[in-house]
Amino acid sequence: MNDFEKNLIQYFTDFPEVWSFLWSPEEAENIVDEHKDQIHFLNTEGTKFIKDYFESSGMNKGFPEFPFKNHFKKIEDFKIFEGCNEKLKKWLFDREIPFSKYVFIESDQSGQSVMLTWKMVIKYCEGIFFAEDLVIFDSSLNWGLFYYHEGEIYFGTEINNYR
Repeated sequence: MNDFEKNLIQYFTDFPEVWSFLWSPEEAENIVDEHKDQIHFLNTEGTKFIKDYFESSGMNKGFPEFPFKNHFKKIEDFKIFEGCNEKLKKWLFDREIPFSKYVFIESDQSGQSVMLTWKMVIKYCEGIFFAEDLVIFDSSLNWGLFYYHEGEIYFGTEINNYR
């Protein structure tokens, strides 16, 4: 963890007692400890901090019609379709983000941000990319991933300095 991520430890909270990307609360409770150690739900204050951090980045322009409008030079996309779980995992893996890298999930709809490793994004992608719009990014803000609830994922890189 870098210093930015360490500062968020104070906002960690228990796994939610409602459905999440880890499915039911009972199923979430039963995931292996190694995975639990890499998934950190944030409380209200931590969620607000992540939301404000993301909004200050300028990445959010153009959502959902034109994700990352004028923010990134390079945008790659993936269309989710029935039975594509292994292809989606491969596509996420090919983004070349280290498995141990902590990233953030921010979504207005869930109301709770999550800090987790990229490995856990890949592992639980079927639950993450399911029903609600969300953004995944890391503390560097050098890349962003936007999931649109109609099964479209956009990955932006190479920040455009001429916004």
